[in-house]
Amino acid sequence: MAVFKVLPDIWSVGVVDWDVRSFHGPSYSTHRGTTYNAYLIMDEKKTLVDTVHRPFA
Repeated sequence: MAVFKVLPDIWSVGVVDWDVRSFHGPSYSTHRGTTYNAYLIMDEKKTLVDTVHRPFA
């Protein structure tokens, strides 16, 4: 998982899944995997936006 600061209170906490070859059924395929882009907002209440695929959680 690559974690980096986007803004002072926002962090990118996504992950690369190199093993995915198809997603959303047979409509989309990839030969190089995919990314799950998730963001952590550190405010009065912490918020995780657009979480990653379960095996990476």
